[in-house]
Amino acid sequence: MTILTVPRRAAARRTVVPGLMSRLTGLVETAGMLGVAAVIALCINAML
Repeated sequence: MTILTVPRRAAARRTVVPGLMSRLTGLVETAGMLGVAAVIALCINAML
């Protein structure tokens, strides 16, 4: 029984990790866009 449960756990980890990575990349993309928008806003304020 233990031999059958180990591959299931490994498969579960393999399915969970890509989901976490996609969420992290999404967060990084949104954070990067917000950072770029903040830099542009600062430049516009400096010009004014």
